[in-house]
Amino acid sequence: MKALDTQYSILLDFVRAVQAVGIYPETHFRVQEPLARLHRSIRAEARRLGGLNIGFFGGQVVIDQFPFLASTPGFARLAAKMAARGIEKIAIGEAITLQELKRFVYLVTGIGAGAAEGPWKDIVFGRIEGAAQAPDLAPPTEEMLSAPMVLAGAADVLKDLLRSLASGRTGGDLEEGRNIVAAVMKGLREEEFLIDRMIRLQSHDDYTVTHSLNVCVMVVAQANRLRLSEAAIHEIGLAALLHDIGKELVPAEILNKPGRLDAEEFSKIALHPVLGAGHLRKLPLGTDLPMIVCFEHHIRYNGSGYPKLRFPETLHPASLMTQVADVYDALRTYRPYRPSLDKETSLAILREGRGTEFDPCFFDNFLALVS
Repeated sequence: MKALDTQYSILLDFVRAVQAVGIYPETHFRVQEPLARLHRSIRAEARRLGGLNIGFFGGQVVIDQFPFLASTPGFARLAAKMAARGIEKIAIGEAITLQELKRFVYLVTGIGAGAAEGPWKDIVFGRIEGAAQAPDLAPPTEEMLSAPMVLAGAADVLKDLLRSLASGRTGGDLEEGRNIVAAVMKGLREEEFLIDRMIRLQSHDDYTVTHSLNVCVMVVAQANRLRLSEAAIHEIGLAALLHDIGKELVPAEILNKPGRLDAEEFSKIALHPVLGAGHLRKLPLGTDLPMIVCFEHHIRYNGSGYPKLRFPETLHPASLMTQVADVYDALRTYRPYRPSLDKETSLAILREGRGTEFDPCFFDNFLALVS
């Protein structure tokens, strides 16, 4: 039934929008896109029906009389957020604006002190017996906030960590890296749509930092899906987080060049796995895995790539997981010399490398996460 599919999509977009604003800055496209999509679908359905009603009743979410069980973690958490706000019913008018919808989403998440201020024109919400009045809003508790909020400042922490390690310092700095990995693991356990919505944590100027966080998220998710031990996932996550540390040892003018690199510049960039691995080898990390992944993450499954190996070697599983995440994130990221690619185009490119560039088993595991 088309109406049922449409309303299921609205509910799904609602979940994703709420989770997105809990992860990214307000101006980030990863917030703007789901909000705009949610606004288009809600407004179209409200116009078709002459107004759209959404109710939250225990374990059910009802949209225009169609009940949906809150059986997935995402739907259940949305219902829990609504219950925490005292919201049992939402009535949305045909003229709903993007700005008013955005205010409401921020109100639900508890982010932004001004979200509840001002009149509501085309959204009426509250308890069933008193939906005409907006409920009194309690300050958000830790339970109400989305788990990935732990990562809100992760980019700045990682930036300092990479610089500290590149200068040869460890100690407390390294512990910050382990804390980031622990936060990623916690978020992945608690957020159903984390993979698609968590990457691009911030609109950060430092590509290496944001990219390293994205890759860490995807590698930890892969390792978790393989049901590895928590200790192993911690170690793999730290290796993924530090996989590009060699770029801290490459001249900034090459890293930040707005156009394509020439052959000489690329040859310097291609040294970053060797530079990074050599540097990590000197640091007391308590594990060799970051050094191994750093060295191997640009070596392809069939032995091509860089650095060149004298003899064929079996790559570490953590390197194979990092490699596919590394390429996917690079394709999905805007660079000064090319636009970012959409998800389907990126996955199509990756599929061409299955069995040559990427290990088939690890590739299929990754694909199951992001498809």
